[in-house]
Formats: sequence, C-alpha cells, structure tokens
Amino acid sequence: MKHYQYRIKGEPVVIHAVEHTEDLDGFRTFVRRNLKCLSADSETTGLDTYSATNRLRLVQFGTPAEAWVIPVEHGGEFAEDVRRTLRAVKRMVIHNASFDLQVWDRHLGVRLEELWPKVLDTKVLSHLIDPRGQDEGGTGQSLEALTARYIDSQTADEAKGLMTRLAKEHKTTKNRIWSLIDVDHPDYVLYAGMDTILAARLARMLAPLVPVSARPLIRYEHEVAEACSVMERNGFLLDVDYALGLSARLQGEEQAAREIAAGLGCDNANSTEQVANALEARGVTISGRTEKGKRKVDKVLLERLAGQGDELARAVIDAKKAAKWRSTWVDKFLANMDSDGRCHASINSLRARTARMSITGIPAQTLPSGDWKIRRCFVADVGHLIASVDYQTQELRVLAALSKDRRMRAAFAAGADLHQITADAAEVARGVGKATNFTYVYGGGAKAVAETAGVPVAVARKVIAGFEKSYPQVAGYSLRLQHIAARQGYITTPTGRRLPVDRSRAYSALNYMVQSTSRDVTCRGILRLYKGGYGPYLRLPIHDEVVASIPAHKSAWGAAEIGHLMAEDMDGVHIGTDPEVTGFSWGHGYMDEEERLLHVR
Repeated sequence: MKHYQYRIKGEPVVIHAVEHTEDLDGFRTFVRRNLKCLSADSETTGLDTYSATNRLRLVQFGTPAEAWVIPVEHGGEFAEDVRRTLRAVKRMVIHNASFDLQVWDRHLGVRLEELWPKVLDTKVLSHLIDPRGQDEGGTGQSLEALTARYIDSQTADEAKGLMTRLAKEHKTTKNRIWSLIDVDHPDYVLYAGMDTILAARLARMLAPLVPVSARPLIRYEHEVAEACSVMERNGFLLDVDYALGLSARLQGEEQAAREIAAGLGCDNANSTEQVANALEARGVTISGRTEKGKRKVDKVLLERLAGQGDELARAVIDAKKAAKWRSTWVDKFLANMDSDGRCHASINSLRARTARMSITGIPAQTLPSGDWKIRRCFVADVGHLIASVDYQTQELRVLAALSKDRRMRAAFAAGADLHQITADAAEVARGVGKATNFTYVYGGGAKAVAETAGVPVAVARKVIAGFEKSYPQVAGYSLRLQHIAARQGYITTPTGRRLPVDRSRAYSALNYMVQSTSRDVTCRGILRLYKGGYGPYLRLPIHDEVVASIPAHKSAWGAAEIGHLMAEDMDGVHIGTDPEVTGFSWGHGYMDEEERLLHVR
C-alpha cells in the first residue's frame, strides 16, 4: 500500500492507495470507523457509462482528512469490498451522484435505487445556494469551481488540474488519459482520493448556506435526480437499420446540395466568404456585417433569399442542414448506443438558473421542432408503443395561478381560447396573439414579439398593450416581481427556490418565476410517476412533456394513467395533460397519417 500526503491551506490530508488484498484490512477498519458517513467517488475510462468499452477503474471513499482508493479494475476482493461498503455506509456524500450511482449499478451490480435514499449530493446543495453558471457571474456547480470558491483556489488548481497535466505529459487528450494512465499512477491516485476529501469538506460547508426557504428542496431534488437517473439507465431503443439508412440519405442529400452550390459558383458551402462571393456575383447585395466587419451571411438572409427562389441559397441551406442532422445527431446515436442497441441520455436535472433540466446524448430539447425524421430513430421496446404526455399550456396556466389574474383563470376554467382573447383585444390574428402570450411570459418585449409573430414593432406594442389590458393582474404581478428583484437581487418561488435576478434585467423576473415553477410542476409529475411504479417505462423528460414506452395491449390505459398522475391543481388552476399513444416510434407523433402508413414496424 502507498500513502500520499497533501496539504489544503496548510492542513495535512492523506490518501491511501490499496495495492494488494492484504491492504484491505486497513480499509475495512477505516470504513467501520466511519460507517455513519463517508464521501465516495469513482474513476472510469470515460463519461460514456453504457459504452461496451467503458470500464470502472477506481472507487474511493473519504472523510475531510483521509481517503482510501480501491483498484476495482482488478476485480475479486477489491470489487467485493467496495460493494459491501456501498451497501453498509449509512450516509454517502457524492458530487454529481447520478453519474457514480449509474456506474456502480452497471459495473458492480449495486442498484442505484438502493443508494439514492442515503446520498447527499454536493452539486444539488451548490445549485440551491447559487444556481448561476460561471458565465452568468455565479460560482457554477463543478467540483473544481466549488473548491476554488469555498475551500482553496490553489488546491482547485493543483488537485483538479492533475489529469489535464497528465494528458499533456502523455501527449494525449484529457478524454483519452482516463483509459491510458496506469491505475496506480501517483497523480491519478492523488486526483481520485482528493475528490472525496474535497466533497466531504464541501458538504460540511455548503449545507448551512442553503437558504432556509430552499431546505425542503434538498430531499426533493435528490428524488428528482433519482427518477432521472433511472430514465438514463433505461435508455431509449434505437432503430439501427433506420438510423443507418437515414445517415446514408442525409449524406447523399448533402453531396447533392454541394454539387448544386458548386455549379452556381460556390465550391465550399461551409465557407461564408465563398458563399458571400457567389451570392454577390449573382447580384445579391449583402448589407449586414459581423462585429469584425465581414459580410454577414446568416440563416435569416439565406432563408429570405431561398424564399425568393434563389437556388444557391437553397443549396447552401440544404447542405448545411443535412450535414448537421447527420453528424450532430444520427451518427452520434449510432456511435454511442450500447451493446443492446439503446442510447442513454444524460439528464442534468438541475441545469439552468431556473433549475430547468438539460439533456445531452439524446438532445430532446434541441431536436428540429415539428420534424419526425430524427425522432423516428427511437422506438418503443418490443411489444410496446410510445406514449407522449405533455401539459396543456403549462406556462400560461402556471402564470394564471401565480398572478391570480381573474380573467385568465376564468378563461382556463371555461375552456376559452386565451390566444384569441389577446388577439381580439388588439384586433390582430390569433397567431399574433399566441406569439404575444408566450413571448410575454418569456420576458420578451415589443421587439421580441415583432420578430416572433412577424409583425411591425408598432403592432407588437399594440398587442402587448392588449395583453396587459386583458390580464391586468399579470402586469401587476410582473411589476411586483421586478421591484423585489431590483431591491434584493433575487426572487423566491412558491417551492422556496431562490432565483438570482440581475438588477439591470429585473424584467426577467416573471420569466424566471414562471419557468422555474413550471419545471417543478413537471418534476412533481415525474415523481408521482416514479413512485407509482412507472419508472421502468419512462424514457425522456422534455420540459413539459414525458415520453414513455408502454405495453401495447395497455397503451391507451397506460397513457391515460400517466396523464392523470402528471396533472395537478395549482391554487385553483387545473394544469391538465394531453396523453397520446403515438405509435411504435417517437417520430410517429410528428407524422401525418400518410407518413405513418409508410412507417410500419
């Protein structure tokens, strides 16, 4: 066994590196001494937990002053001792627990459902204290950033920078060093052990800093993270044959579009300069300029020209679209699927300032709106159908509940058309009223409404005035939130979550409040589903929607039950759902009837 010394602001800490099975006696004594609470962490060959090539290398346990690093890569007693420890410890402190619990579930057979109830995730605590990312002026939620902020910036740089430095020394990338470095390399072991020591210290420091109003959210957010980690583990079945065919078609479409562009004087559709030259040679005047003074050839210009029949603009759009869809989505699905043909989304259940989730791997929130082709890659399990259940105008209903606006609440109760009410108040088309309703909730002004609805700014101002006249208590509520934000720098949601609001952007307070409260409506619905036994069927959460794979013979009943469990009443406003059984693929919900007939399992 080897021992590594380190100092945090002059205070000594020690990392014990287990090498031989006889070293485990010391580890067992350490565990028995700290059964009430230990911090834990793991090192794998990469972040792709479900990849066939992913391996678990180290598992480490620690206290604020001591850590033990176990080489589970060697299997046998090393792995068995880790299993026993994970099950025996009464309380575990982990930073970003969703990752490690899925790793231990997959590689050690310790079910994440068994561990989540005793986990304290320092990432959850940090988000409840300050949900802003570093790019927003906050601390962020990474272990390195939190160490620098709350423990010691020198330790953050030295200890958390070890793997970056190792990658440079070994002339490789940081992504590859995890699988290449020797399992007993001193810097690798030091890095691993320090993570548990730092997490243990952070837990002690962060817990008292969680605002009193937000403390009930600690357990709630852990439960949400558990439900989301189960969805990650479930994975979403990929239709490999379809995905391969779509990739080939997109490659063909890209090549065809590039050939058209080349025939029109543009050899490289990805070169802004070449596209600009070719457009100007065709008589197009490009008046827009970038910050660096170059000609601005953006999507807005290309779409406008294509709409006017310009063949080059259309070819450039088509080439870029096909390339993006293939490389960003389809080919990545194929590359990242596991040995069972399933893709596993990475769900960050606490991502934005408002706590709104983000999803990578299967980027459900950023896929092409209204288009079925990419979503068609994912299918229900054999004997199942896809159910999609989303909330009915969730954010507007939440706004009605929060603002207590009588007319808006009455309109929802009566089943009236809020978009038409707004439109009628300003004598504009319903589509403009709809755009105004949502843009207002998102914190946008007249310019944003004008861009969204495609109307002059003067008309947008008129429609906003109509909205505020139709729903006067909404405007009043927004002003109250702005005053609170301007005075104290934050607002507090009904659940007790504290949302920082930049004083210079106090107008964002309404958007933050509605978005965060809506997120919690969805999360409460997910928890009711999870606790009701629907966890194995859930595939993805998408803002105000949940996608599930349910047995075909019970699909109508199952979708209705999911919808029933997700629905809730908020302060007298019913936030209902629209359950739908879409078909055997996720994309079927976006197809018309003719397209559905062409896609039969």
